[in-house]
Amino acid sequence: MRLSLPANINADGLLPFIAHMGEAGSGDAIEIDFTELRRVSPAGLVALTAQINLWRNKGLLVYPLGLEVCPILGYLQRMDLLRSCNFTQPESFIRHDAKGRFVPVRVIDHRVTEMGSEMALCVAPGGDEYGHPLAGPYDLVWYVLTEMANNVRQHSGGQGFVAAQVGRGEGLVRLAIADNGNGILSSFIGADLAWAKGIDDTTAILKALEARVSSKGSPTNEGVGLTLTARMAELASAWLLIVSGTGVVRQNPGDSQPLSSVLPDGGVYPGTLVALTFRQDQVLDYAQLLDQAKQASGLLRPRHNRARFGP
Repeated sequence: MRLSLPANINADGLLPFIAHMGEAGSGDAIEIDFTELRRVSPAGLVALTAQINLWRNKGLLVYPLGLEVCPILGYLQRMDLLRSCNFTQPESFIRHDAKGRFVPVRVIDHRVTEMGSEMALCVAPGGDEYGHPLAGPYDLVWYVLTEMANNVRQHSGGQGFVAAQVGRGEGLVRLAIADNGNGILSSFIGADLAWAKGIDDTTAILKALEARVSSKGSPTNEGVGLTLTARMAELASAWLLIVSGTGVVRQNPGDSQPLSSVLPDGGVYPGTLVALTFRQDQVLDYAQLLDQAKQASGLLRPRHNRARFGP
């Protein structure tokens, strides 16, 4: 079986590719043709990495084709796609510090907190210092990464991968987490939640956005990571995409409600993909953003200003 990568695995080309990728899992070997690939977002990188590692875990042989003529070979190498997929190709460049530019594909392991700090510092250099202009983006990236990484380790039953990129000119941070595990719906069903047996993948994603809905069931503070991520994305005028199984949920700036759909052409993604894109200048005060997200999610009581009278 051959999987020919399209020119663009980003923006409008991401979901069709994910659907097409799911069709390539038949046979004993898969050839992945990189010849035409021109653009790929962090979401595309981690989704492809998770899928390739899933095929390998199932015993399939996976071979790359056309790497030597791929126009973005250097980018794929710098983003560690090849390394994460166990593809070997000589590098014709010298690696430099990526701080402030990108975070290459990384596997999610037990060092979740440490990994979150390292990646947040790479996306927002200096943001770990009090009062730094990038403190807000640093804290948001750390929160989203650690929450989603813990979801992968606790719920998915598979491998997870993360990557990020900063568009300096546009001030956009693109962050993506993907796993090749059970998917959200299967996690709910596996937890013996009776209501989960009659819903589809899209409904399961929407259910996961509700506060305190978790396949773990307890303690009471579980099941809020994805909820607060979605709320903060809404408040920060960010873009959020969640794909799991056949389901797709998008949240765009200005939308009053998430937009739900399914993967095109009957596609299925084996696991969960979460992609967040936000503008750095929209996350200046993370503490306030998180507080507002908790209030909007019903996790905090609204604060009321009380009049005070002096003596």
